Amino acid sequence: MKNVIWPTLVIAVSSIAMGCASSGPPVSPAQLAETESVIRSAESAGALELAPDLLQKARQAYNAAQQASGRGDHEAVRSYLLETTTYAEAARAQAQTEGLKKDASTLHQQSDDLEALVKQLQGQLRNP
Repeated sequence: MKNVIWPTLVIAVSSIAMGCASSGPPVSPAQLAETESVIRSAESAGALELAPDLLQKARQAYNAAQQASGRGDHEAVRSYLLETTTYAEAARAQAQTEGLKKDASTLHQQSDDLEALVKQLQGQLRNP
């Protein structure tokens, strides 16, 4: 009986130790908060309307990170936080790009309107 317990105990302790070592150190609450702020930044940039798919993927990855954190799988947490940050930054960039495109379009239209007004005024000045 003693010959069976020791190898089993050694295997069990080794498995636990390897599991902890492979998972790495815990993710700090500050890292979670920083990642959450990247999502809020994307939302503030208009990603809810202009990049909803990317923002949704960021939220899904963040939820997965929280679940992995609850399981103690720190390596998965880090991976999901990186994924979250990547999607959230892409959502922010896309939202900003779309916003700039709209601004450029508005400015272009205003420029065209002003150009037409100038031509109209020039015509009136030539033919009083």
